Amino acid sequence: MTTAPLASNSSPASVAEMEQSLEQLKVANYYLRVALDQVTDGVVIVESEPSDPKCGPKVLFSNAAAAMLAGADPETGLRGLGLNDLVAGDKDATTLQASLQQAVQNGGCHECECALQSLRTQAPIPCKWRVRAVFNSLRKLLNFTILISPAQPNAPAKADPKPAVEDLDAQSVQLRKENLAALAQGIAHDVNNLLGPVTVRLSALIQQVQEHPALAHELQAVFAGLKRAKQFTSQVVTASKAVPRKHEPTDLSALMRDTVEFAGAGSNVHVCVRQDDNLRLALADPVKLSQVLQNLVMNGIQAMPRGGYMDVEAHNHMVGGTGDGRLKPGPHVLLVVRDRGCGIARENLGRLFRESFTTKADGNGIGLTTCKRFIDEMGGEIRVTSTPNVGTEFRVYLPAAEGSGSTKPLSPADAAPVPLKHGKGKVLIVDDEDDLRKVANMILTRCGYEVVQCDNGQDAVKIYQSLFRTGTPPDVVLMDLTLRGGMNGTETAAEILHLDPEARIVCTSGSVTQEVQMVFLERGFVGVLPKPYEAGELTQTVHRVATMMKRN
Repeated sequence: MTTAPLASNSSPASVAEMEQSLEQLKVANYYLRVALDQVTDGVVIVESEPSDPKCGPKVLFSNAAAAMLAGADPETGLRGLGLNDLVAGDKDATTLQASLQQAVQNGGCHECECALQSLRTQAPIPCKWRVRAVFNSLRKLLNFTILISPAQPNAPAKADPKPAVEDLDAQSVQLRKENLAALAQGIAHDVNNLLGPVTVRLSALIQQVQEHPALAHELQAVFAGLKRAKQFTSQVVTASKAVPRKHEPTDLSALMRDTVEFAGAGSNVHVCVRQDDNLRLALADPVKLSQVLQNLVMNGIQAMPRGGYMDVEAHNHMVGGTGDGRLKPGPHVLLVVRDRGCGIARENLGRLFRESFTTKADGNGIGLTTCKRFIDEMGGEIRVTSTPNVGTEFRVYLPAAEGSGSTKPLSPADAAPVPLKHGKGKVLIVDDEDDLRKVANMILTRCGYEVVQCDNGQDAVKIYQSLFRTGTPPDVVLMDLTLRGGMNGTETAAEILHLDPEARIVCTSGSVTQEVQMVFLERGFVGVLPKPYEAGELTQTVHRVATMMKRN
């Protein structure tokens, strides 16, 4: 039986039926993907024949569990990687390839064990691979569906059961780390989405109330807190991807001013901030250092429930030629946090920086431990002296940045919102966060842009295609990467670029770090606007992209 080809002059009814069927397929595909993401085992679907023998069959689909197990970015998963990229070595690649062949020859199924190479760490994870060869009704091989699960260690021998238990513990710890990293990245992404609408609205509002200095000052303090929250979530994303953050010359005067104002807000403790003239810049991670200072200031405030005075000071410090403990010879910067509170008992001083030690009824003991680890990572040292009922002093030593010896003057403009930029052009906003999409639409419309918006990839492609055919394509497309249902942002951008290679698409996401922005530029995006962004950052980016690469 043969099927007649579809006539070129198909009736509108038949075309509508085809579109309806296609939409139903897309919905069914979405439900299937959601269901597979609930499966606890890793699920990957790979091509039947390798397009690149060196890489092996490529992954066509992977569920969330497979991405987490392999340490991949949950947004992109494992798609496009070859099976040989996922196993630990040539021996495992040969084992898995043989299992694929056995599945074809043995009626569809086969199992093997080989190590999964984690993309996040160097430690491969022993796994069981359950391979199923999928055929059509004519016995043509369509693909392979593989379930991946951590291998359970063999029963330990009676003579020496300990190694197997240790192996199990190591595997469990490794899996927990991988899962926690993926969870942390997801939480940071969601927090950025929550911060997004607030950041845009507040940054625009501050610029509208400059004639009311008192109100502008209060809003500026809130906005500075939002910027710190953005830095912290960015750090979580970076840490979860195991990408070390580079230390950079850091202005302690600005950092002290902003952090102390935030940490001391609403307390009955007055914090006095002082610094040396010509203060050197510290070579540090400014985000982590701000966390350390915030922790120390808040600890001091809690030690003074009746109020009082605290000191936060920064001084130039020179370590002599023989060094000083962990500190290497050379110029340093000394950060001092001094309270006049209840103090710390002598027997507890040596335990302050140890894991799980705390004297607070509701504490968990990780604050000072984390502070010490951060300072150690920066090549510095933290020390403490205390006298009961007199007070406590923390001294943080940090290497000075090479050639530094001056500090820029204090200025409230350092944390001021980026100014708005007016312009003209058509902007397509693709984002499934309704509040952020609407406020971005409002800001861009006020600044002179014509805005079209949608909340999913399929509609974005249709809108762009319709505008492109009329000769009025968007000047800028703001593309969120994590779109609910159907295509994600990367897939949607690829469809648009296939239709119009000159499309100017800006990637917007709460999980894109500076270290991976080049990856998206190589995929055809012309810019990256990390979330949460300010109103000024939004308009400045749109203006820059709208005026670049003008069409002929």
